Amino acid sequence: MNLDEVVTEVAERLSASVVVVDRAFSLIAYSTQLPGVDKDRVQSILTRSCPPEARAWYESFGIADTTRPVITPENPDIEASSRICLPARYAGAAYGYLFVLPDENSAVSDGDLTAAMSLAGQAGAQLAHTARGRDDMAVAVADLLEGDRKAFARAITRIEDSGLFPDGGALTVLAVDGLLPAPGARALLAPIGSLTAVMIPAGDGAVDPVRSVAESGAGAGALVGVGGSYHGLRSARRSWQQAKLGVQVARHDESMGPIAYWEELGIYRLSSCGPTSVVADAVLTPSVRALLDHRNVDLLVTAQTYLDQAGDTGATAGVLGIHRQTLYYRLAKIEEITGLDLSVGAQRLELHVGLTLGRFIFEHLGTEEGRNGEQT
Repeated sequence: MNLDEVVTEVAERLSASVVVVDRAFSLIAYSTQLPGVDKDRVQSILTRSCPPEARAWYESFGIADTTRPVITPENPDIEASSRICLPARYAGAAYGYLFVLPDENSAVSDGDLTAAMSLAGQAGAQLAHTARGRDDMAVAVADLLEGDRKAFARAITRIEDSGLFPDGGALTVLAVDGLLPAPGARALLAPIGSLTAVMIPAGDGAVDPVRSVAESGAGAGALVGVGGSYHGLRSARRSWQQAKLGVQVARHDESMGPIAYWEELGIYRLSSCGPTSVVADAVLTPSVRALLDHRNVDLLVTAQTYLDQAGDTGATAGVLGIHRQTLYYRLAKIEEITGLDLSVGAQRLELHVGLTLGRFIFEHLGTEEGRNGEQT
């Protein structure tokens, strides 16, 4: 009996609506929902996850440790009706839960609950094997994206054998900084450092699975970087590097987030063209460094705003809330410090690239140097 059959059997035996969640409270399966289902159930099905406050409420009844059904009372704060929780246990551990919402006109007998607990045990066995397979796959994904040559080769074989990613099929990798609701059965996840990598095959329906997962993560408060879409598992590492850059850009520039797509990173993409120090040396020209080293915040903000406004002095003065004469004084000072002529397009471009991209790179170069220093 597979998991869907278990859910159907429990729903029919108890005349109830049933949902199955794993131990992280991500939605795994659900039965046909009876009329009058509460808002908490509807939200769980639509978002494939359980709100943190609802999860804390259910876990407060000891559902992770008990071997018996648990009846949770109505909770208006999370808009949840009373329901029955059947722990899905296997080998002494809870791998998930069946939440049962009986029909108001039906009674659930002790015999029915005993039979349902037996079915919950079958669900627990299947969830346990799924969890172990998912853990193995997470290692494969991490090896694919950041492992050495041998680990990379093993990962290719392991993921190809899963059948989730057709040979040569399109895929996209996301980098998520924060909580991520369950992304769906076809996505593969792996924790890598402080981020979660999510590898998604191309969708074949009307819904874009990449955008759906990205928006779900952003909706939960995460920053999400989305790499480019490429064909074949050997291209996944390229998409992952782009996704990581997207997260860094979203942290640096609020206007680029909370979802930063590789295709929309603009000039920030140049920072992926080589080692950080090499790119920094290219964009942080002596003129740009002179202005940065001057450490005058007013001049830095004025230069950035003037360049962002395409050299429009009226718009720049308006944005900064200063008189034009003050602006002209500051621009003259900037030219004096940098040695650049801001009436010349190429020299304006040099300063604009240096301030926009250079400061971003400089921050990350400093971070990398700090890490290297700690390791020595």
